[in-house]
Amino acid sequence: MSFEIIVPTQITDAMLASSSVPEPSTGDGTLWISTTTYAVDALVYINHRRYQSAIANNLNRNPLTDVATPTVPAAWVYLGPTNRWAAFDDEIGTISTGTAPMTIVLRPGLTSGLALFEINASSARVTMRDVPGGTIIYQRDLSLDGSIIDSFYDWFFAPYERLRDVVLTDLPGSFAQNELTVELFGADQVSIGVLLPGMTQRIGETQQGASVGIVDYSRVTRDPTFGKVTIQKRAYSKRGTFAIMCDPRDMNRIYRTLADIRSTPCVFIATRDYGYEPLLIYGIYRDFALEVEYLTKHLCSIQVEGMT
Repeated sequence: MSFEIIVPTQITDAMLASSSVPEPSTGDGTLWISTTTYAVDALVYINHRRYQSAIANNLNRNPLTDVATPTVPAAWVYLGPTNRWAAFDDEIGTISTGTAPMTIVLRPGLTSGLALFEINASSARVTMRDVPGGTIIYQRDLSLDGSIIDSFYDWFFAPYERLRDVVLTDLPGSFAQNELTVELFGADQVSIGVLLPGMTQRIGETQQGASVGIVDYSRVTRDPTFGKVTIQKRAYSKRGTFAIMCDPRDMNRIYRTLADIRSTPCVFIATRDYGYEPLLIYGIYRDFALEVEYLTKHLCSIQVEGMT
């Protein structure tokens, strides 16, 4: 099982060639205009970010630069990215939703890996052309049916399970002017939380004993007198601890790669084998160590925390 990392490309306006998800979508509000006076709770968007007015007679207070002071309250509350751009921020919980088929066309530059997280669709297709409108050099149809069928009984009675996280690491990475198209198919509405192209770095072979789980940020309080429990359900993030066997010739490259991506959200792939979706984590590593353990092999241990 190869341990790989997709180092992301930050998607810019110039890279998003087209999207079937409109901007503004329902809930995005209207484009902020400096000469418009906004009432309390009015919704606006600017630079693909959504805001809600916190004051009445809100005039010429730019949401991007608005800062509260001891005497002047904040004029805007940040709500998150617009629907079209929710798939390109650094969070798992923000979702781009649209009518099937959802089609997103990117021109991200050199790309050898692609991660699709928090998918809600029945199938997907990834197509890469050598240049915009050019020859297809890669195409992959992905079934998102994750049900495991081992018997006739399972065929008829096993619950349907849908894959939510998918990674590809075999895209041709030498085409700087490529055009990458992602299509999501379904009966009606489809959605995706993270669409992340980038370059893939191989670290080594994932060893047995990998540990994965979650960190839950929900708040649970208990009344000290009557014992009543109050639960505030909040987001959670994945976490994982991995041991990797590395080639000694790659030690310098691995060290530099991990040092360079510190505090950078990346996709950590402990395996792409079917049935091991929890071993795909979009997040940051908290710590890593390279150990010169054997003459012919080195060890790398790494702890990864997922984004929320």
